[in-house]
Amino acid sequence: MSSAKRALTPEDVLGFKNVEDAQISPDGSQIAFVIGDSFKAESKLPKSTIWLVSTAGGEPRPLTNGPRTDSLPRWSPDGSRLAFLSDRLVEGQRQVFVIARDGGEAGPLTNITGTIPTPRGLNALQWSPDGRLLAFLMEDPESDDERKKREAKDDAIAFEQQPKFVRVWVIDVETRSIRCVSPDKLQIWEFGWHPNLRELAAVVSDQPYEWTWYTNRLVRFGLGEAAQTVWQSKRQVAFPVWSPDGHQIAFVSSNWSDRGCVAGDVWTIDSCGGEARDVTAGIVASLGWMHWSSDGRELLAIGHDRGGTGLHRINVVTGEQTQLWWQQAAVAEAHWPRFSAALDGTLAVVLEDADHPRDVWLLSESAGKFAGQPLTQLHPQTAEIAIGNTSVVHWAGADGCEMQGLLIKPVGYQSGQRYPLVMWVHGGPTGISASRYYAAFLWNQLLASAGYAVFLPNYRGSTGWGLEFAESNIGDMGGKDFEDMLLGVDSLIESGVADPQRLGIAGWSYGGFTAAWAVSQTDRFKAAVMGAGISHWLSFHGKSSLADWDAIHYAESPFELAGRFQKFSPLSYYENLKTPTLILHGAEDQDVPVEQSYLFYRALKDKRVPTELIVYPREDHAIKERQHLLDMSRRVLTWFRQYL
Repeated sequence: MSSAKRALTPEDVLGFKNVEDAQISPDGSQIAFVIGDSFKAESKLPKSTIWLVSTAGGEPRPLTNGPRTDSLPRWSPDGSRLAFLSDRLVEGQRQVFVIARDGGEAGPLTNITGTIPTPRGLNALQWSPDGRLLAFLMEDPESDDERKKREAKDDAIAFEQQPKFVRVWVIDVETRSIRCVSPDKLQIWEFGWHPNLRELAAVVSDQPYEWTWYTNRLVRFGLGEAAQTVWQSKRQVAFPVWSPDGHQIAFVSSNWSDRGCVAGDVWTIDSCGGEARDVTAGIVASLGWMHWSSDGRELLAIGHDRGGTGLHRINVVTGEQTQLWWQQAAVAEAHWPRFSAALDGTLAVVLEDADHPRDVWLLSESAGKFAGQPLTQLHPQTAEIAIGNTSVVHWAGADGCEMQGLLIKPVGYQSGQRYPLVMWVHGGPTGISASRYYAAFLWNQLLASAGYAVFLPNYRGSTGWGLEFAESNIGDMGGKDFEDMLLGVDSLIESGVADPQRLGIAGWSYGGFTAAWAVSQTDRFKAAVMGAGISHWLSFHGKSSLADWDAIHYAESPFELAGRFQKFSPLSYYENLKTPTLILHGAEDQDVPVEQSYLFYRALKDKRVPTELIVYPREDHAIKERQHLLDMSRRVLTWFRQYL
């Protein structure tokens, strides 16, 4: 019987489970984590359940068995219970539940009608330090009057005139009484409990619109009291964490592309305000998650680190910085690496790399270094599927700046033979193409299976190489970052891997913009796929929920007649359009409005350039429905087969 592996299919990609949110118990004996579908089928949310695995080893077991979505498990401080979110009672309406550590029936603590904003709000559910209370975020629900008008079709849209704030609510776990504790007319994006139980730190804005997050600030407030501003600067802040004595607050700061893509420098500030201090300055990494030591002298921080993931210890008193662990891998999901910590300092993470899908890992310290141990093996199908080999590549970018990226070689690659190359451009731009198992999502390993080499450049503006590098394309998106990418392609041609006559480009979001930008600037690419991309920056500014981000990242008013918004719009170069371009977009995308794709499609059609526009109903910026994901993969493969 042949032991040859078979080719990856679009159905295989969706067969990999989404493993996330590893939460170690306070005593370090158990890890709760979530296993879910990577797509939506019949439900409003992807189906998921909460599992447990012993840190001593053994088979993982399911803790919950809800019919739809169970997520966000959080241990009580004494480790006896887990709180979590579930929509098992009403589809799409999450409630807060509690279940005993040993299992049994989960009981609801809430009966709310508002949205609990996840998964971006990863700290949207938190126990108080004494275990008596649970705090969670909830968006204002529809009022009775609004519901009646909607049902009567008296539903004119008064744009940005009916704000729905996200607030902090607190439940008494024993009595199940519930109350709002955040100040009125304050949008709460994230929060953290003070050790004294009576205060919260929060990342806030004055209005509840996504664009206001880009000018957010750090505040503190007593439960039910007014807020005091602790810190605000030109950069966004995220993930406030109090020191054990309550005298300091640590947070992460950088200029980011999207809320939820958090990686930068770690700062500390006196909890009453003053000047913030960058305690990770000099670390060539982009950190995003941290944990205080019990004595408040040190922070343990994890993040994107020179193409891999690194764990660092920072002494906030002496300034000493020590790297404790590094691996050519991605921890949790690519945008926001994170860990959970037991009382003894043992860490739980979800980890993947180029050859292995996501599993739960334990990180333990010995002799001043951490070492990792996998606790689960959740994807046995990898043994039968052939994938392309992934290697790290380096090249000199614009101005001679050292660049890094990934090269996925086609399945069956033979040295000395040139292959058609597709450059996949990551979104953001403050994002990264990390060392991940790309057979479990996107099209990269599908393309490798179809005989293409795939190049994933981490151009300037990417995370993983420090704050200065991450912010180095501000005011120049589409300029030197695009030069970096082209020089990376040149290096693969020079090395004999890429066929210079068979180059393609693809990407989503900022990567979709780059695909449109590329075909407006050069005819080097013979085929392109523009996914949820920007074709005209001024109209993007007018309709996008992210307005303010573009002005910050182009460092200029959108209304300068001959400014950067016009200079870097692909539609400004209509006469250059020649490249066959497949355009994909979600109909309900609020980040990059679908009009951007209609505009570019019409331009290509008017120029008689081969193009197709595929719009997916009900989808937002990330396509989630199973049939849509399958359709996209098949269309991308067909497009490159036809034109590349």
